[in-house]
Amino acid sequence: AFVFSSFLLTVGTSNVENLVFLFFRDLGGSNTMCGLSVVITVVFELPIFHFAPKLLEKYGMGRLEQLACLAYVVRVISYTLVPTNHAFLVLVFEPLHGVTYACDKTSSVEFVARSTPKGHEAAGQGILSALKDGCGSF
Repeated sequence: AFVFSSFLLTVGTSNVENLVFLFFRDLGGSNTMCGLSVVITVVFELPIFHFAPKLLEKYGMGRLEQLACLAYVVRVISYTLVPTNHAFLVLVFEPLHGVTYACDKTSSVEFVARSTPKGHEAAGQGILSALKDGCGSF
């Protein structure tokens, strides 16, 4: 279930990420606004990655994956509610992208680390990367 959830989340986020700046443009957004959206995303990813060991200990990888999925759904639905010529409002929802990415990446890496036999951790992470960044990003 975990692998399926993580894979589907990657498929969804890759579709959004490939088209989101076009959507922002349709809403009246500028290149500056698109760049600012990336900055906001990264600013919200960094603390999650910093506290990842504590978050995994407290909530576990399953809950972090659920949080990633929830943040994704709320973010994407929220984008559809932004009226044309008010593109700057998407910046309010952009922190959810950081939560989605950081929680999914943290939980996925932890899942593979726990599931892979000793001595094969790098191969496990490589397979994860191939599945998520290769197949999942089609």
